[in-house]
Amino acid sequence: MDEYDRREFLSLSLPSFLGVLTALPSLCALATRANAAEGRLPEDGAMHWEAFLEAVSKEAGKQHLDAWNQDSYVQTISKLARRLHLEDPTLLDALAQIKTRLVNGKVDFQYLERRVDFSLCLVQFDEGEIIRPHDHPGMTGMILCASGEIETSNYDPIEMANVKVSEGHQLLKRVGTTVLKKNEISTLTAKARNIHTLKAHKPTQLVDIFTPPYDKEKIEKSNWFSLSPDPITGQKDVFEAKAE
Repeated sequence: MDEYDRREFLSLSLPSFLGVLTALPSLCALATRANAAEGRLPEDGAMHWEAFLEAVSKEAGKQHLDAWNQDSYVQTISKLARRLHLEDPTLLDALAQIKTRLVNGKVDFQYLERRVDFSLCLVQFDEGEIIRPHDHPGMTGMILCASGEIETSNYDPIEMANVKVSEGHQLLKRVGTTVLKKNEISTLTAKARNIHTLKAHKPTQLVDIFTPPYDKEKIEKSNWFSLSPDPITGQKDVFEAKAE
């Protein structure tokens, strides 16, 4: 995917996910969409793939409202993601396709759904694989661990009047480090936790939802960061960083 060609360790490709969807009886898919849209699914019940997509789409559409709150939004789609039936045949087929690529030595980043208001992709890491610190300008993100175990650290840019920063650098404060296991979630918004890094402790598959999706402007504004190996003196979680 040309939108992520800066992730040099990823082998990117556009999946023929529509081919997977055609394996589902069309009437069943339409009925599932209707049930999701009309609220017929129980609030605490497991959600099939199509119902999940429609529920996320409904919530993502609210971003155009003046009163849209990003923190509430990521909490809402996190609740939806926890209800996603990870053994749904459609999702299992997609996960298996990525697993095949990993076996072939290719860590893969694969879009499963791209809409006007959000995008959903699967990312699979081999053990020890890392995504360096990077941001998602103007976007919210939700990461669901579908399998495996991965460590994620989030950072916020800060200013400290009494700290002299090297030329061309800025200060980033680590605001959280979490090890995600199956069914566990990490989130970010445009204003908080937006810079993050990931390192897989074992082969791992993630479901990522970004709202709104990447476009040309967001790609041009996005950055990788090089962090100093040690925090600044007297500050446990504050690091010098340089945008690349």
